[in-house]
Amino acid sequence: MKLWQGIEVEYCIPYINGKAYVNELLDMLIKLKIPLKNEGPFLMKKEGKYTQFLINGGRAYGDMSTRPGVYDILEITTPECPNPFTVLAYEKATEVYARMASDEYEKETGIRVHCYKISATKSEYEYTTRGLHESYLVDRKNFENKINDLIPYLVIRQVFTGVGGYYFDRFLISPRQMFVKTVFAEKVFGNWPLIGGIDEPHADSKYRRLQITNGEGARSEWTTFMRQAITSYVIKSIELGLLKNVPKLKDPLEATKLIAISPEGDWFVELDDGKNISIFELFSYYLEGIEKLFNIIEIDECDKYAFKELNFTIKKLEEGDFEALKERIEWIIKLEILEKNFTKYFEAEDNKENRQIANNQYSAVTDPTYERIQEEMNLVTLLSDKDLSKAVLFPPENSRAYARVELAKILRDKLDDIGWANIIVNGTCYPMLELENWTNEKIIDFLNKIKH
Repeated sequence: MKLWQGIEVEYCIPYINGKAYVNELLDMLIKLKIPLKNEGPFLMKKEGKYTQFLINGGRAYGDMSTRPGVYDILEITTPECPNPFTVLAYEKATEVYARMASDEYEKETGIRVHCYKISATKSEYEYTTRGLHESYLVDRKNFENKINDLIPYLVIRQVFTGVGGYYFDRFLISPRQMFVKTVFAEKVFGNWPLIGGIDEPHADSKYRRLQITNGEGARSEWTTFMRQAITSYVIKSIELGLLKNVPKLKDPLEATKLIAISPEGDWFVELDDGKNISIFELFSYYLEGIEKLFNIIEIDECDKYAFKELNFTIKKLEEGDFEALKERIEWIIKLEILEKNFTKYFEAEDNKENRQIANNQYSAVTDPTYERIQEEMNLVTLLSDKDLSKAVLFPPENSRAYARVELAKILRDKLDDIGWANIIVNGTCYPMLELENWTNEKIIDFLNKIKH
């Protein structure tokens, strides 16, 4: 199913001896030459300067400034992607870029700087959160007045999208939920809303970029794909008016936290009428909407797989059969290796400190722990090596990202800068609002407009 979407992944970079290394990692990417292509990861502009955009159409930059020029988040994004499977490949490509930067820095300095896909981290003084932002392009007119139907889903989806981890030494389904302070907020940092309120579609004004901010970066391909796929179907079913009478939660913020702290299962939520219902009863409203959606739109094998997996997953979760899901859902994978059978998977004493260390190792894309666990547990994988290589090296075909990359290469000596939805050449900004059908012929026509 086509629904344009993208992901911003926040890689947590630790302070080592009081120093943040995000700028150093970005410098390594600038110096790096991609094997076979003999070019760097970043697109260039005039005067030999670099843009923040990558050769696959995504971006890489530092975020969360502690003081001018100092960052503790390496943020790497996907390009605009037309469907959940494509965005999965480009999300995993962000791991490759983070790993390449870390590898190059270690070669040059002997210091290994790890990049963590982790949702809760403890500084010297307090806990804070890192995660990811999901963006989906929706029809403004048809979606905005129905957005409240999305809220219950965002609360309960964590039972199959949560990455697991520790918060005050307690194992949670989704540590990110403990930081959520509001349902909507324009400013994400510090408020940690379910949905970001900034109105920045990077497209025609008839669209809105729906930014979901309570998600977490998963290592599991299955978890990432299912998060993107099922969320896409729910959004599209809301947009088309296929969801009916979705119950409203009395307190979504409390509900999301109560689920997060309950990895044993038995999940109930309180509705605004005071009634308590199982989350599986709540899921039934969304399942019905997706079934209606699939009857009226064009779907592919990936969509059929996702819906089949969702039904299987909900059934097993409702039965309490977590064992059947330990090759799929990230928080259940971690429950198995950290809480249930620690010494089977790690050569260390089973205690709180070592569990936290092991969780960090699993989450680090610069550490081999996840790949070892993936092989030992036979975790579900969906991408081929070819899928991943293509996502690292090239943008999605005929997408705006493809046009962005091609135009940047052609106009490099005249290029002032590029954005998600525009390109600036010799002081003039040229909008690029369409996300698809960027054929070579269309790119040539666009170039002719610039030249004239």
